[in-house]
Amino acid sequence: MIRMMLRRMTGDRWPAIKPGEALTCPEVGRLLQRFLDDELDDPHAIDGLAAHLELCAPCGLEADTYRKIKVALAARRSDLPADTVARLRDFGAGLGRD
Repeated sequence: MIRMMLRRMTGDRWPAIKPGEALTCPEVGRLLQRFLDDELDDPHAIDGLAAHLELCAPCGLEADTYRKIKVALAARRSDLPADTVARLRDFGAGLGRD
């Protein structure tokens, strides 16, 4: 099941992502939130994401924005209603879709 989900998220390229292989912006977009939440365990995908984020300013900015949102939410965790968190997660998930 995890492999099927990762294949969907990488456009059927996983586990075909090889060491040092560059990922495209849409692939990064589909994997970014899982990467930031430490839920991605494929070392080739992680390396590809990290390399892409270092070289691609728009994707790097998106990752930085997600990190800032995550830090802000964690700081105010007890003050946020559950429906607000759900809306933010839906919004974040929608950003990675084509």
